[in-house]
Amino acid sequence: MSDRANSFFRYLAYTIELILMFALTTVHGLLPDILGAKPALLVGAALTIAVHEREIPAMIFGAAAGILTDIGYTNSIGIFTISLTVICFIVGYAANNLIVATFLNYLLYSAVAVGGLFMLYFLIRFILAGVDEPWLYFRAHIISRMVQTYLFSIPLYLINKFIHKSFSPEV
Repeated sequence: MSDRANSFFRYLAYTIELILMFALTTVHGLLPDILGAKPALLVGAALTIAVHEREIPAMIFGAAAGILTDIGYTNSIGIFTISLTVICFIVGYAANNLIVATFLNYLLYSAVAVGGLFMLYFLIRFILAGVDEPWLYFRAHIISRMVQTYLFSIPLYLINKFIHKSFSPEV
């Protein structure tokens, strides 16, 4: 297959993956709440795509995942769209130009990105908004969501590694 066909099928597989992750997190009953929250599967999927792709595709899939995450969690477009776009661009750049994208490096990228993303979300939606007792929500929902998102990103890494390897030109 040509490079163009490989890229098309790889990006199609990523798009289907994002749609499936959106359905899993938003359709009631498909994914149960664990400790009061559901994982942000789209965040994990976007980060794993970013590790395997160059900067621009990583940024585009980060923006798409951010839009879907905002629609699913916040009912507005903004926090996750902007931050996940920037984070995926940085992760894509770092994984391709600075630090080789191994599984252990991905775990580090993911821990920093997921932690930073949800701390930014908490800061904007609860601290800056002046919500009464925001730390109760943080303890009950944000910590659980961060840990679950991080843990669920591990199988997503393996899935996207398989997709990338299957639809990449032979070297």
